[in-house]
Amino acid sequence: MKAEQMKARAQEKLASKLATARRVAEEKRAVAEATLNEGAARTSEKADYIRRTGHLPSSFFSFRIPSLCG
Repeated sequence: MKAEQMKARAQEKLASKLATARRVAEEKRAVAEATLNEGAARTSEKADYIRRTGHLPSSFFSFRIPSLCG
């Protein structure tokens, strides 16, 4: 009887941990998807600006060039 109770408790604990892991994974997926969508929206806005004006935005070349002297 006691062994069955311990087994049932262990199964409940495992099920709880799995549910928590699934919830955390789903939250992380949602955050990643939102970040991806924001990046796509920014890219779309830049493309629209380029099409509309025919000029590249000043932020288009915002990457840093490593210094060769030091």
